[in-house]
Amino acid sequence: MTFERSHTREKDFPFLESLLRFPYLDIWSMEDLFKQMDGALLNFYRERSFDSQRIVMSTLEKLAKKHIYFEFLRLDWQSRFRNAEHHPDDIQEILPHKQLLHIPSDLDILKKQIMRLFQDVLDIDDDKKKLAYEKLQAYLDKEKRNPLYAYQFKPISTVYEQTGNGTFAEVLHPTSLFDLVEFSLRECVKREQRMRICSYCGKFFAIPQRNTAEFCNLTMDKNGHTCQEVGAIKRWAEKKNSDELFKEYRREYKKRFNWIKAGKISLGAFYAWSATAKDKRDECAAGNMTFEDFKAWLGNS
Repeated sequence: MTFERSHTREKDFPFLESLLRFPYLDIWSMEDLFKQMDGALLNFYRERSFDSQRIVMSTLEKLAKKHIYFEFLRLDWQSRFRNAEHHPDDIQEILPHKQLLHIPSDLDILKKQIMRLFQDVLDIDDDKKKLAYEKLQAYLDKEKRNPLYAYQFKPISTVYEQTGNGTFAEVLHPTSLFDLVEFSLRECVKREQRMRICSYCGKFFAIPQRNTAEFCNLTMDKNGHTCQEVGAIKRWAEKKNSDELFKEYRREYKKRFNWIKAGKISLGAFYAWSATAKDKRDECAAGNMTFEDFKAWLGNS
């Protein structure tokens, strides 16, 4: 998969990246696309119009560009239209318009369930002192008190078979978009995949064992920079500014402390200044005052 920038870069997708991107999809902004396909299918039932079929497939192509899971949906419906050509009497069963129409609401529920699983079970920074299986059980038990809270794992079709490079692996044969989510979630739980909220974009990302990463490499800004790249620069700048801030404060503190010995300032006046200066320093460190304003205050105080 590539990202278009000033140049093209190939990007390896780490484990579960598709699943990690999924909960942050703005699914309701796509609702009109599903309504458009619903109307086109109803028209296709009546007129067998190629234009109606084209509307459905071109819309599914748009969705496939928004997330890889929708690529399966596109391929599935492409196969359905081919099947419908040979079974015209079963067209409404082969091409169920309501199945498409209900996808936004179904995915909205699914997104929330996945996010709660990340928060309740896999977040390594939570304050729950429990083992992973205990967290998972507590997560599933919440379904009894709050319907639709937890994701309910379902049967899927997998086989253990040889791959192209000669190795063997468990291979999923999905029958729906939801099978793709199911397979990835199972892997998350089986591996007890550690998750953390990115300190820059605020989204969950997966981290390997004994890793202290604070920034993800999923989110990209308009210039093609990841949170890992931007976050590291931001932290460096914050540390540099912080170092300069405390250096400036200590320099002025020592200068005024020496004034006491020289009789230029009373002990009481020094402590009063010190308390105010400390407040101003903390205000600047919190970002409520610029470094230049703090230096100006020191010079005029």
